[in-house]
Amino acid sequence: MLDSKERVAASIANAQAELEKALMQLETIPSVNYSSVAFAAHALNNFLAVIGGTTELMGLALVDQSDPRLRNWLNTIQNSTRLMGQIVAALMKDALIAGQPQISMTRVDLASLLPMICYYYQAQADRKQISLRWMPPSESHCYAWTDHTAVAAVMDNLLSNAIKYSPPGRHVWISLRAEPGSLVCSVRDEGPGISAADQERLFQRGVRLSATPTGGEPSHGYGLAVAKELLDLVGGTIWCESEAGYGASFHFRVPAYRGQGEGAV
Repeated sequence: MLDSKERVAASIANAQAELEKALMQLETIPSVNYSSVAFAAHALNNFLAVIGGTTELMGLALVDQSDPRLRNWLNTIQNSTRLMGQIVAALMKDALIAGQPQISMTRVDLASLLPMICYYYQAQADRKQISLRWMPPSESHCYAWTDHTAVAAVMDNLLSNAIKYSPPGRHVWISLRAEPGSLVCSVRDEGPGISAADQERLFQRGVRLSATPTGGEPSHGYGLAVAKELLDLVGGTIWCESEAGYGASFHFRVPAYRGQGEGAV
């Protein structure tokens, strides 16, 4: 008999499978029923309000905690909830395009944030015997002037893609380096690489490339486009270096922190 943990894991796996099936079916819908969208958006808005309120209460309960990671994690939840709320608000107005999310520029220590994201993704990589190799910069702190949640979302996309398209037993390298006026993060994999033809179509919405996931994972063709749009909003850039058959390296650059925002109310 399955114990409680195994039952929960099985339920999560079934729910994820049903979600992926629903996402695939969404692409075949020829038109949008705006009354249904408005109803669903209203319900989502209520759920987001609950998440936001609960997170605030957690922040109050943890005010005496000395571990700065707890505050960073709560800030990530709050920022993500805020961004989702803005999109839901646009949907409730029957907007065809939700519009640009509001970015909150602040000082972000990428030397601390990136290894935390790698640690989170290692569990997913372990399922394919893939090793994530974090290559820290020479500096103990690397401060960027950016949006914390936007950078986390970009890294989420790049790492999930690297794991998705890498064969089992390979490595993924994550590195960070400082350049004059900016910081550059790189994610390099040992996957099939990206052809020259596919590279011309990178970062476009809904574009599926010729490479296929090595573990049967779904691919919807929007992740890299979202990453580029988020980086555009924070004054960053993203690009790819690859040769078919020799893996792919994705790099993104964000402005370095140089005292921006000091003295602001």
